[in-house]
Amino acid sequence: MMKQLQDAEKELKRKQADAEQDMKMANEASQAAQEAEDNARKAKNSVNSLLTVINDLLDQLGQLETVDLNKLNEIEGTLNSAKDQMKDSDLDQKVSFLEREAKKQDDAIQAYNRDIEEILKDISNLEDIRKTLPSGCFNTPSIEKP
Repeated sequence: MMKQLQDAEKELKRKQADAEQDMKMANEASQAAQEAEDNARKAKNSVNSLLTVINDLLDQLGQLETVDLNKLNEIEGTLNSAKDQMKDSDLDQKVSFLEREAKKQDDAIQAYNRDIEEILKDISNLEDIRKTLPSGCFNTPSIEKP
C-alpha cells in the first residue's frame, strides 16, 4: 500500500510538473499571439496611412492643369541644344588635359619641396661645421720669403 501511495505521489508530481510546463507554454503562446496581433495592427495602420498618402497624391494629380505641349517642346529643344553644345565643345578632352597639367604641376611642386628640404639640411650641416670651427684666423705667415 505504501508503494502504491509513493507511486501515486510520484505520478501526481509528474502530472503537476507537466501541467506547469503546459501552463508556461500556453503563456508563451499567448504572448506570441499578442505580439503577432500588435504587429498586424501596426502593419494595418501603416498600410492605411500609405493608402491615404496615395489617395491624396491621386487627387492632386487629378487637379493638375493641362500641360502646355508647346512650352514642353520648347524646353526639350533648349535642353537638346545645350547637350549638343556640350558635345561640340569637347569638354571631356579639355578637362582631361587640365587634369594632366595639374598633375604635372603637383609633381613639380613636390620636387621643389624636396629640393628645399635638401638645401635646408645642407645649410644646417654648414652651420654645424661653422660652429665647430674655432674663431679667429690660424694662418701662420711664412717666416721665410722666397
